Amino acid sequence: MLARLYAQFHEVRLDLRGKWLRRTERLGLRRLGEELARAGAGGSEACTQLVAEIAEGERRAAALAAEGRASLEADRADLRGVAVWVTPAVVLRGLCTRLVLRHRRSLERRALRPRFEALGELAAGAIERGADAGSLGREVAAVRGQVAAVTAERERWAAPYGGRALPEWTARAGVEAAVFGRAVVAQLRSHLLPKAPAIAGLTVGWWIANTYTDSHLRSVARSLGIGSGGTRVVSSSVYEAMSFWLPLLAAALCAYLGQRVGGYYRGRGAADT
Repeated sequence: MLARLYAQFHEVRLDLRGKWLRRTERLGLRRLGEELARAGAGGSEACTQLVAEIAEGERRAAALAAEGRASLEADRADLRGVAVWVTPAVVLRGLCTRLVLRHRRSLERRALRPRFEALGELAAGAIERGADAGSLGREVAAVRGQVAAVTAERERWAAPYGGRALPEWTARAGVEAAVFGRAVVAQLRSHLLPKAPAIAGLTVGWWIANTYTDSHLRSVARSLGIGSGGTRVVSSSVYEAMSFWLPLLAAALCAYLGQRVGGYYRGRGAADT
């Protein structure tokens, strides 16, 4: 019994170690593919085709980056020529435009990852056949050696138990747990994240209403603890502009940050697959 528990412990440990090494291997293949693509490496027909596809994808990503810079320059030019009360609209327009462009650029860059890995895989195969290996190629070869060693050690621990020391139901339980976790994350994303910008706008609106006022009488009364509202007096036009634009900008900023954070974690998830 203790021997099997010991084997189960090592099986779990080696499975986790193997997953981490395989992820490291994919990242190494991706870096190797990026290096070969930058060098314009040719060779086989498949390699040449991948290099051409990568060059086209990077051209589209560069064009989107140029559009983002042009949008920023247009905003700067407009800000120098518009009235002050239109400034928030110009800023919001620019943020939304560049958010869309950055999202499209991230999609283009993400679509290149499988091609980088495939190109790196072709190079790694050539290295295994005796081709000259650079530093990245040697790193990939070293990681593959570690993967083979971990796999062999796992097979050695699980051999007395038919190739698997853990009960069969644990594999199914792990799959179901992962599916349940993704379902929980999806519900949180669909119910909480879309409401976050609205909550941010409401919070800023509440802060403005409880901090500022356009009435000296209300300011004095509030200072004495009578009634509700803010104590800082501003003009009616400024108060109306703040009440409209600041909650809107807060909601837009919250949506922008949500998109960036979501894009970052989606990118991490794509890197792990």
